[in-house]
Parts: sequence; C-alpha cells; structure tokens
Amino acid sequence: MSDESFIREVDDAVRQDQLKKLWDKFGLLFVGGAVTIVAGVGGYKYWTFWSAEQASKAGGRFIGAITLLEDGRNAEAIEVFRSLADEGPSGYRDLARLRLAAIYAKDGKSGEAVKIYDVLASESGIDKVQKGFAVIQAATLRLDDAPFDEMSKRLEALAVAGNHWRHSARELLGLSAFRTGKRTIAERYFNVMLRDEQTPANMRRRAEMMLSLLVQSAGTPAPAGN
Repeated sequence: MSDESFIREVDDAVRQDQLKKLWDKFGLLFVGGAVTIVAGVGGYKYWTFWSAEQASKAGGRFIGAITLLEDGRNAEAIEVFRSLADEGPSGYRDLARLRLAAIYAKDGKSGEAVKIYDVLASESGIDKVQKGFAVIQAATLRLDDAPFDEMSKRLEALAVAGNHWRHSARELLGLSAFRTGKRTIAERYFNVMLRDEQTPANMRRRAEMMLSLLVQSAGTPAPAGN
C-alpha cells in the first residue's frame, strides 16, 4: 500500500468517526430540521395551491355577479358581492367592495357608498391606485354637500405633482371652492390644471370654462364663505 493510499484511508476513517460522533450528538436535530424543511416546502405548496383555487372560485363568483347585474338581478348580485367583500381573497374582496359602493351610488344611497370608499381609502394594505380611486369617488359623492375644508382634507394629498389622481383631485377641489364661494382658491386650482401639460384635454376645457365663469362672476357679490 502506498503512503498516499494509507493517508487517504486514515482520513476517511477520521471523517467517518467524526460523522458518527456528530450523528450521535445531533442526529435527531438533523432529522428534525429536515422534516421541518420538507413540511415547510409542502405547506407552502399547499398554501399556494389553495390560494389559487380560492382565487379561481372567487373570480367565477365575481364574474357571475356582474352577469347578474347586467340581467337586472341587482339584489342577487349585491348578495354575492357582499359575500366576497366579507370572505373573498384580498384582491376580490377589494373589488367586491368597490362594486358594492358603485351600486349604492347608482341607487342614490350615497351615504352607504361613501362609507365603503372611506374604509377602502383608510386601509394600508390596499393598492395605491385603488385607494386613490376610492378617495376620488367618495369626494365626488360629497361634492354637492361637503364644506370645502372636508374636501380639502380628502383631496389635498392627491392634488400634488406626480400623483396619479392629481387631475381629478384638483378639479374637485376647484369645483368645491367655487361652490362654496372661495373664488381665489378655485382660480388657483383651475390655473394649476392649465399649467400641468399632462392634464387631460376634457379636464383642461372644463378648467377654462370654470375660469371664464369666475371672471364673469367677479363683479357680483361673493356667496357666504368666501
């Protein structure tokens, strides 16, 4: 036997002896760790499958509720949307609540619609675009009745440069200021809309129209609240 072979056998024996000692000391921990890893992977796969299954079922129910609406069966559709809003996966839960609010608004139940939109707008887990949409919808429903201070609290955060909903927020703030007699504030918001090159054409035209109305009404006494 060569010296290299002898040395290799001694090294192998030492390693095997060390492994045996490690097994005697930590064997159950190694097994436990392996079982934990396998269980974790299996659990995650099951959770992924279950989530996909639930989402698929929720999607079918959501589409079915929309079909019920199209068929004029609003009461049945509302029940489905309510169920999804309470028990559905997070994405469909939010969409169902948005649908419910839209139905209530269309039916003249603006108070109930605003409550739903306000809850959605206050939740931290909801998508920012959907949250902004909820804020805009609630503010739109409140436009005819709310004092300007309320509208400002609702919309100021969205009216800043770069925000996806800034155009709608600025228009609503301008309209609210105009309605409540705050002409200077109204003029400021409509001018901001005109200066923003990304303001949609239809909103730009409305801003120009409102500025014309402000000029025409400049010689008349301002309503209370200016």
